[in-house]
Amino acid sequence: MRKWLQVIILLLFFIVPYFDLFRIDIPGGHYYWFTRRLPFSQAMPLLLTVLWLVFLVLGLSFFKPRLFCSHLCPHNTMSKFLRALQRYKLDLPLAILLTPLVAFTLIAYFVDPRQVWSAITQGTSGMILIFFLFLCLFIGALLLRLRHKFCSNVCPYGHLQHLIRPERTTTLGKIVTAALLLLLGSATVLSVFFTSGLEINLGTIARVNAGHKMIYTYELRLVNNRKQPETVSVTFHKLQPIRSPFAEPILVQPGEAMQIPFSFEVQQTEEVEFDVCPQEQADCKQFHFSLSGT
Repeated sequence: MRKWLQVIILLLFFIVPYFDLFRIDIPGGHYYWFTRRLPFSQAMPLLLTVLWLVFLVLGLSFFKPRLFCSHLCPHNTMSKFLRALQRYKLDLPLAILLTPLVAFTLIAYFVDPRQVWSAITQGTSGMILIFFLFLCLFIGALLLRLRHKFCSNVCPYGHLQHLIRPERTTTLGKIVTAALLLLLGSATVLSVFFTSGLEINLGTIARVNAGHKMIYTYELRLVNNRKQPETVSVTFHKLQPIRSPFAEPILVQPGEAMQIPFSFEVQQTEEVEFDVCPQEQADCKQFHFSLSGT
């Protein structure tokens, strides 16, 4: 059971970012949760997922010392495989092959894998290329030289769990830890279902002096990351736009990105206040700002 679990976790480590099961796309300004793309502005599922992973790793030590290290840690699993291949003199060639693959995969958790590949093969991003080379040096040292020595002497988690784990773990403590992990995991899943995945942003296009008045032009940007259409209504509470394009609800198809321009005519200082409300989301996004007529 332990060996199969180690293999599954190691395979998941390599598979997860490439199939968008969980990935934080920092340059793109969004993240993926089981292939569902969500913006950073709707970060609750991301926050809960990270918290659940942190508490899971820390909480495992309440059940058995170094349980994460022995059953789940990808580095420990790779080190065991390499040690088993030492007798056949295959450990060094495999470590050399694994080093760039592991480095590439780690970066792919935070940058689109196609962007990482382009940076390495075509030099499109010097920062990504430098970080990739740095990771190759670090991971190469782990797999070629340190291996289990890193786990016993350097690994921060190994030292941390000795600080947080009580000397004696009771059955009640294990039940409470398991219950907290279950509740946090359930809250994470529910937060995803209650998140619309609709990106709502407002951009400024132009400010034009038209004699006795000022004309301000803005652009409402909508991106539907869901797999279902999203209906959006826009309601203005004070100053109304010229020839408003929001008289009817807006239908945004799955994967569609819309840019809707609208303008205001202002002769004196005016307050602009409006709400953008997705039909599938209870919370509306509110915009409130002032426009000057001079």
